Amino acid sequence: MIGVGQLAEHVQALKADNGRLMAAEFESIDPGGQFTWEHSNRPANRVKNRYANVIAYDHSRVVLQQLSSSDVDTDYINANYLDGYCKQNAYIATQGPLPQTVSDFWRMVWEQRSAMIVSMTRLEERARVKCEQYWPGTNSQELMGEAQYGDITVGLLDTIELAYYTIRTFILHKTGTTETREVRQLQFTAWPDHGVPNHPAPLLMFLRRVRAECPPDSGPIVVHCSAGVGRTGAFILLDILLEQMRHEKAVDVFSTVSRLRAQRNFMVQTEDQYAFVYEALVEAAASGNTELPVRQLEAHWSRLTKPNSGLSPANSEGSREDSTGLELEFSQLVAQSQLTTGSSSVNLTKNRHPDFVPHDANRVALRAVRGVDGSDYINASYIDGYRSRAVYIATQAPLTSTLEDFWRMIWETGSCLIVRLESLPCYNDPRSMDLPTYWPTVQSVRHGYLVVDPIATYTMTAYVMRELRLTDTRDGTRRAKNRLLLANFRQRYGSLCEAVLETVIQVHKTKEHFGMDGPITVHCNLGAGRTGVFLAIAVALERMRYEGVVDMFQTVKLLRWQRVGLVQTASEYAFCYAAALEYLESFERYVT
Repeated sequence: MIGVGQLAEHVQALKADNGRLMAAEFESIDPGGQFTWEHSNRPANRVKNRYANVIAYDHSRVVLQQLSSSDVDTDYINANYLDGYCKQNAYIATQGPLPQTVSDFWRMVWEQRSAMIVSMTRLEERARVKCEQYWPGTNSQELMGEAQYGDITVGLLDTIELAYYTIRTFILHKTGTTETREVRQLQFTAWPDHGVPNHPAPLLMFLRRVRAECPPDSGPIVVHCSAGVGRTGAFILLDILLEQMRHEKAVDVFSTVSRLRAQRNFMVQTEDQYAFVYEALVEAAASGNTELPVRQLEAHWSRLTKPNSGLSPANSEGSREDSTGLELEFSQLVAQSQLTTGSSSVNLTKNRHPDFVPHDANRVALRAVRGVDGSDYINASYIDGYRSRAVYIATQAPLTSTLEDFWRMIWETGSCLIVRLESLPCYNDPRSMDLPTYWPTVQSVRHGYLVVDPIATYTMTAYVMRELRLTDTRDGTRRAKNRLLLANFRQRYGSLCEAVLETVIQVHKTKEHFGMDGPITVHCNLGAGRTGVFLAIAVALERMRYEGVVDMFQTVKLLRWQRVGLVQTASEYAFCYAAALEYLESFERYVT
């Protein structure tokens, strides 16, 4: 058992020396091959297994009700019960359904009285089918309506697509009965085709949502990926260990995996998955659950602003005695950095500040110009929104030398809106006097192969909006009416919060009203502090509106993982909270 207080240090030791101890620990887990799987090997059942080597142990397999007394093999599905934390048969781990096993899958859900399905895979990954679509529709297209699978009718009532997962609501009815049941499916869509996620926060958020949506008196949670062992095992392992952490203030990763493998083979299939669960536990121990119902936000804010409020999500060692809870919370927002490309010598002059460059994993890559080193680089990062991935681009204000790159980025990414957050000379921008006006006001301007034409200007209370037209002179292609929104927060708009909220909301209303595709580009000087404030407020407000919860800490932490310095200071962090409170107080005005 590893105590919560020692967990981070323990994981660091496992990762040291290129992960030598982590690899040794993972390799020493009992593979569990001593159990029988005779039913999986029966000729009539082999075609029901997606992978020949991933089978269902006899002693823990889910036994379906036989369709007829003469057909004994109709009781088979490639699925096993797994025990949870202090709960027997808390989960069913299964493979992604095959075309010939979809009706068996729904029979299992009905017979086990399961109300929650967790999918850890997309239907296709890298052009390979990973799971048959087992709900209404075909070829990855959904249909609101009903479909018949054996004697189970499945109706798709609702689909909500978010950045990292999708929520579907089904109604089930069995032929010959009057009973109907509601079943939720939560599909995690942020697991990469190869390896593991770069950060555990989205999966932890997903897991909390699964728990919140799952009725306590329902049957086992059905969990699947493609084979039903790797990602499925990681999800179940993490869920069990988070419960253990909550009750015992300690975790036993090794023994828990060993127990899971005694119920289904290959559970937690790779060392990467095993290490990722450790990382997720460290994150959960450090941050805790900082998610709040919106009705509790005002009271939480009141506590945060008091000295020594004890609300830091992690230990506050080294903090001042008079530190507020908000200062302690902000101090925990540490992000990892992988900045190789932006820090290379050929690109250094394109950055305003050497510390504020994009992570390699999500930087905006321009189309390379043949023979020109670094021509694919611009100091810009894709940022995830609440409902979709990469819906924003966070970037620095263009330098005179990068104006052409900036407009190339707008053209190549199809960015529909540019939000300029009042670029002012600032102490931490060593090149703050190089702030060119990059948009035309009267006449067209040419940047490389692109011509930018001014179309119209609209002056609002909190911002100025300009319509621009881009033309590619190589072939005459035009993109009409890109919109540049110039926010000027020096002009008071009732309050600064009100001005920022108005700007955030109008940007998104404009995109929706004109049916614009492509990301929204947001920048201040460095593409850091104020850019982060705009993005944090945008993401938090949308989640408040759709879910009725707010988690400013995780919102900002995830943003800072995607780009260095987003929300740079404790005062900017406090402003994000203040804007959320202002939004709550004036909700009716802002949503209409």
